Amino acid sequence: MKVQEVMSNLEKKYGHEKEYLQAVHEVLESIEEVYNKHPEFEKAKIVERIVSLVKSVNTTIECYVEGTIKLVNVSDICYIESVDKTAVVYCEKGNYRTRFRLYQLNEMLCDKGFVQISKYCILNLNKLDTIKPLFNSRMEAVLSNGIRLFVNRKYLADIKQKLKELE
Repeated sequence: MKVQEVMSNLEKKYGHEKEYLQAVHEVLESIEEVYNKHPEFEKAKIVERIVSLVKSVNTTIECYVEGTIKLVNVSDICYIESVDKTAVVYCEKGNYRTRFRLYQLNEMLCDKGFVQISKYCILNLNKLDTIKPLFNSRMEAVLSNGIRLFVNRKYLADIKQKLKELE
């Protein structure tokens, strides 16, 4: 890995996000020597995963709790569900409503480790522990905090693709 090459590619895409680029640069410089000694890191797409994680840490979603605006860090979100035409953001420390629609959140978060698992739910893959099959061709996602969510077959191909990207 050459930090300058990675940074050059990121600057083309995120040139206006100076803080994000600075954070990525510092992280990559700190791991460059170790990374280059381990060729298996490239196959595991470690750099891509770090870039995605840093991006999610620097991203917040405007939510509401008891009439007050709260900025929720994307990396704290377990999943987002549409309930009665309102998107509810579920975190380990609480649940929040947001003015965004589920499809808008899906578009905003698709490059930050999120994937749609049903018509009404998008999942943060960084919080996923296991996916296991159930009867009737259904699947169940088990999160690291023990929460269980049903996965619709329609979205399995997208989920598999996202998981391959994270491998």
